[in-house]
Amino acid sequence: MEKDQYSNIAERYDYMLIKNPERELFFKNIFEKYNVKSILDCACGTGKDLVLFNSLGIKVTGSDISESMLKIAQKRIDENGLKIPLFKEDYQLLENTFSEKFDTIVCLSNAINEPDVDVIKTFNSMKNILNKNGIIIFDQGQTDFMMKNPPEYALEVNNRDFSRLFTMNYLEDIITIKIYDLIHTDNENELNVNTFRIKIRLYDEWIKIMKKLNLNAEIYGNWDLSQYNKENSKRFIVVARKKDN
Repeated sequence: MEKDQYSNIAERYDYMLIKNPERELFFKNIFEKYNVKSILDCACGTGKDLVLFNSLGIKVTGSDISESMLKIAQKRIDENGLKIPLFKEDYQLLENTFSEKFDTIVCLSNAINEPDVDVIKTFNSMKNILNKNGIIIFDQGQTDFMMKNPPEYALEVNNRDFSRLFTMNYLEDIITIKIYDLIHTDNENELNVNTFRIKIRLYDEWIKIMKKLNLNAEIYGNWDLSQYNKENSKRFIVVARKKDN
């Protein structure tokens, strides 16, 4: 995880992010349910969720392995007049940086599924800096339902000046995603292509992982707090909590 694979995309990463009130309400409800007062977003990217969580009255900290993403996150924090600490750290080694403990650790938007990540090591690292009764939240776009007919492409952005196309190639349990960014302003035409890989983990595998980690998991099928259903859910969202000893 040493190479900054986001260096060529960080400046344009937020082009595909849109406001999602249902997603915001999901976090508000979960944080209230578990009385969350502090959060570490350990794959904070460009910091959009840091600003969201701060607006909910939570003490927020961000970390990421990508210096280019952290640079954008710091710019966003400054523009919003906030004081949110940021750290460069691999989420497999969180205890190397953080001595304090948090009520919640979030790892969103498929960040947990990078193929070179040791998922057991990662969650144990999260647990090491989690308060008693703390929770871990992570999510992914791959679900049992969607992987029955996996998409081959997705046009994520298409406006007057910019288009972003994803293409997906599947080999066993790995998705290779190519991101085609086309800038087409009156004064500029440029094509940038970046490649990312994601490991596919579905419901049954995640249940085994949660059991191995001694975590109780609530699994949701979308941001509306609906329970996960293998037959129709379009998102996989986990709220995991340490089991009582």
